[in-house]
Amino acid sequence: MERHGRSSERALLLIIEDDTGVREGLMDLLAPRFDVLAASDADAGVELAREHRPDLVLLDRFLPSGDGLAVLETLQGDVRTEMVPVIFLTGDADEATLERCLEMGAVDFIHKPASSRELLARIDRAVRQSEQQRKLQVLAQTDALTGLANFRALSVRLEDEFKRALRYGYAMSVVVIDLDHLKAINDGMGHDVGNRAILALATLMQGNLRESDFAARFGGDEFVVLLPHQTSHEAAVFAERLRTELRGVNVQRGDGRPAPFGLSISVGVADHTADSPRESTEALLKAADAALYEAKREGRDRVVVYGQSVHSPAAQRH
Repeated sequence: MERHGRSSERALLLIIEDDTGVREGLMDLLAPRFDVLAASDADAGVELAREHRPDLVLLDRFLPSGDGLAVLETLQGDVRTEMVPVIFLTGDADEATLERCLEMGAVDFIHKPASSRELLARIDRAVRQSEQQRKLQVLAQTDALTGLANFRALSVRLEDEFKRALRYGYAMSVVVIDLDHLKAINDGMGHDVGNRAILALATLMQGNLRESDFAARFGGDEFVVLLPHQTSHEAAVFAERLRTELRGVNVQRGDGRPAPFGLSISVGVADHTADSPRESTEALLKAADAALYEAKREGRDRVVVYGQSVHSPAAQRH
């Protein structure tokens, strides 16, 4: 693998090209404007695409280790890479071959050798189109009220994180959070106040996340947080901090006056570790849900770790 370091503001391109001269020439040309990854064979290129999710792939049509069309099909068949645009690099001028590339979903093809100007123009266009599609996809995976991820995005991220935890042998935790008594708030104070309560919890949650963490709104009053590299004990510390800090959060009514109630949450925590592995994401979520149910059954406003004793809060509100 070859790589030029990635910055957060530049598009990431992946070059899959077996010819060393062509590959290095492309990297030199593109590096001033883009972050660049490069692989010399199909398998390495697919793995890089899955791991880094580039904004664009430049793919050699013919590779000694695999046909470029097969690589494209593999990328499109994986939820992690299905939306990544692909431009074929080809020395073949046969129209049937080029038509086949486009039929299979490539966004463009570039004849080798191509002028620098043409190459950059085609890449710029493809990256712009990809960014527009990405923004639409983000909107489709975002909860409108809180700005957090929605259930669909959570499902994808949970599968990804679980696979990485299995592959690299690290722990991960799932934290399921339920905002207590939301129905009573909605019925007594109105849905606007209920929405402010949901937003207050979401804002607090976002402020306590690490860069590697992931939070989603799972339902009306339920949230899920994924904590890679965290055991259930460490995740419980995070959850207890949320529960404690939420006590100091005030929600306003429509007239600007403070609402006459405090906020609390019930939390269930479960983990996947080498010592206590879960067989699937479904099993991991089911364990966290069971812990949440126990927290609610024991009176709410508490954190419960699956398989451990209930943590009782110092005081009960509502």
